Amino acid sequence: MPNRWYQNEILRQALALWHSERRRTLIQLPTGGGKTRIAVQLVDKVGFRRVLYVVPSVEIFSQTSAKLDDLKLPHTRLEAGDFPDLSRTRVTLAMTETLDRRLASGVFANWKPDVIIVDEIHRRFDQIKRLLKKFPGAAVAGLSATPTRLDGKDLRELCPTMILGPSVCDLQSEGYLVPSRTVPDVIPDLTGVQVLRNEFDAAAVEDAYFESGILSYVPQAWLQHAKGRRTITFAPGVRASKVLVEAYNRYGVRAVHIDGTTSDYLRDEALERLREHDIDVLSNVGLFVEGLDVVEVECITSLRPSQSVAFHLQSLGRGLRLSPKTGKKDLLIIDHSGNTVRHGLVEAERDWTNGGMAKYQTLSRCRACGSAKATLKCPFCGWEDKERRGSKVWNARREKEKSLNTPPRPCPSWARAAQGFWLQVERQRAKDGLPLPRPEMGQEGYTESMVRRRLFGSTRGRL
Repeated sequence: MPNRWYQNEILRQALALWHSERRRTLIQLPTGGGKTRIAVQLVDKVGFRRVLYVVPSVEIFSQTSAKLDDLKLPHTRLEAGDFPDLSRTRVTLAMTETLDRRLASGVFANWKPDVIIVDEIHRRFDQIKRLLKKFPGAAVAGLSATPTRLDGKDLRELCPTMILGPSVCDLQSEGYLVPSRTVPDVIPDLTGVQVLRNEFDAAAVEDAYFESGILSYVPQAWLQHAKGRRTITFAPGVRASKVLVEAYNRYGVRAVHIDGTTSDYLRDEALERLREHDIDVLSNVGLFVEGLDVVEVECITSLRPSQSVAFHLQSLGRGLRLSPKTGKKDLLIIDHSGNTVRHGLVEAERDWTNGGMAKYQTLSRCRACGSAKATLKCPFCGWEDKERRGSKVWNARREKEKSLNTPPRPCPSWARAAQGFWLQVERQRAKDGLPLPRPEMGQEGYTESMVRRRLFGSTRGRL
């Protein structure tokens, strides 16, 4: 299958940067965009150079090894308990934790990589930092759908240059990912829940779900919105997940629980049953945030509140891939966690230089179908709240949409002394939907105010 246009462009940019002085590059591409495909082709395109390919988990390790085999790229698998001889190896595939333990051993005494590729580089900051310190001369490509960390550590310390791929919305509009629809539903009161090390206290969150009674309601919401869809549920804890599965089963919904203590055999069996639709819901705790490739998933139910943008997007990304076999049309997200309000819709445009913050997105809930929407008119059912026409919120949204649909305006005569600055600010205004002038109210727009401040030190200045 040929590469998609953006995959070729990312490959071109990465190789060009490696040939310049910027030898450490971070490639950002949404889940389902084909990061592994790009990475293994980088391995192929660097010729005879030695490559160390680093992955964070067993699932991604197996998938990457299979992709390398598909391209007929021989490689040595560095796994737990192994101390292989790398003298005749060009490509070494390793898991992060195993590699970290081997760096001090003799495995790499006579083998040094020319190129290091790190998948999900946001996962293991300290280990990757030690790795790059040991091989300072290697070219580096880090890959991530969500290049941000909850602890605030800056990934630019590892890879100063970032290549941005198309957004989730772009990939959906071009048919590379399925459309998504989010239905916000009841959430627990987390007012008294502490935030420990930048994340909600897991035990307190689980208690909040029990106290609110939401666990018994979740199957009803699923039957109302998602009946018949293969579903993955992200539960707040093991105890809550098991209670949730019992609730599903009482309503006749075929549900199974798995967590980090579940054996590989039972976990693989549960995933296969979900693929074959022998079960409806697979409830999990601590799994499937990254590396899961079950394209048949048609619904994600979120019951794990998080302060992490990465967790929010990575978990929902499990259902965005296409599934030609089943003819999946879209992904339904039932949000019982409040993460959509905290971090925005999964398809929102994001600023990855600012922690992945959703760009200028005001959300509301459609009164007709319950979907979360960022526009006045619901894109899913077409309903518009006529009663609120003329309100301040309605007017603000209408003005923002008008600004987004107004291309950059030419520089007026009074601003010619700052023509370059005008163009810069006007492009930002058109991109972000910042306010246009409102002459009937005697108010200037965002661009006019910024340029007058630059020229005169005041927005009231005149030539």
